[in-house]
Amino acid sequence: MTTISRQVPWSQSDPEPAKIYIKQSRVVERGQLALWNIETKPRAQQSPAVHASRNRLRSTVMTEWLTLLLLVPAVVVPVVLLVGFAGCDRVFGLEHIDTPPPVPVVPVIVSADGESGTVITLTWMYSGSAADFEFERMKLPERTRGTFTAATSPHHDDNNGQGLEPGTDYLYRVRAIGSDGEASEWSSPEPNILGTTLPFETTFAWTPDEEARSRDAPGLRGFCTVQRIEAARLSKSGTRVKLTLRASSVGNASIASIYISKPDPAPGKDPYDSDSDLTLVSSAVVVLANNSLPVPAMGSIHYPLDAEQPLLIAIDFSASLPSDIKVVDNVLGTEATTYYKVPSAEASIPDRSGFTPVNRMFIVERIEVA
Repeated sequence: MTTISRQVPWSQSDPEPAKIYIKQSRVVERGQLALWNIETKPRAQQSPAVHASRNRLRSTVMTEWLTLLLLVPAVVVPVVLLVGFAGCDRVFGLEHIDTPPPVPVVPVIVSADGESGTVITLTWMYSGSAADFEFERMKLPERTRGTFTAATSPHHDDNNGQGLEPGTDYLYRVRAIGSDGEASEWSSPEPNILGTTLPFETTFAWTPDEEARSRDAPGLRGFCTVQRIEAARLSKSGTRVKLTLRASSVGNASIASIYISKPDPAPGKDPYDSDSDLTLVSSAVVVLANNSLPVPAMGSIHYPLDAEQPLLIAIDFSASLPSDIKVVDNVLGTEATTYYKVPSAEASIPDRSGFTPVNRMFIVERIEVA
């Protein structure tokens, strides 16, 4: 504590001065600061002049302290805000709390265009930064779903190399995946952007003249036939294939199994021997009389048909049921030849033997690819 004394004249009639004692108490306890205490110790009754002097001094001191009380917070608080907050996370134990990354913005699909019978090309816009994009695809009308990822626009959706179904509608939606693995919202609550694969295209078919000349051929129970179609009659390549078979006008065609392949190009092989790509098309098929039937009945098969190479179609007819089919006679050998054997079931066997050739086309009236 500090005491300050000051002598003030009392009056002309009282020459002895009075002493005014100003006691400063500075107490720092629990963050409190005591104000000045002004203490006067008059030796006699104070005159009006002394009283006024005392009031002026008290007013001056109080004014100075009130000014300090206003200025100190005005200076210190901004400094704390600007400088001190940098360490507040450590003071309050918050340094372990990570700031959540910003939510990625939502991408927008611009188009979904059928590029071929098995591919849809997707383009989209995105204003942010993403490590990847996840798409959801819905196949119609089954509404079956699948997901896949793409890095950049455009992307050719071929069902991860398996190919989409030709002539089929698909719906899409997309969301962005950030570098931290966090995903944005989907571009829509459900897949809603329509993309349609191109339809099948015909690579082989009977000509109108051949259609007119086709005739019924009964009695193929237990036969195995291998129809070789030369490249001259194939017009388009594709990775999806389906066949159309034609029964006779008077009886059903009952088939145990159908296979497709290229001819074996190795020296010494018969023209009806299959290469290693021998693929099952369908089994247990019945084509009703006077009707055509696409096989497989649903969809198509995965097979890389090359229009620049000959194609073999091997059929085992049922050994227990009659089979009546349509055939076309007088076919040029440079276009097609059919080989047959009875009784036999060698459609699934690549290395065949003992087949007889004829210049006819049996049962297969159309081949389509995508």
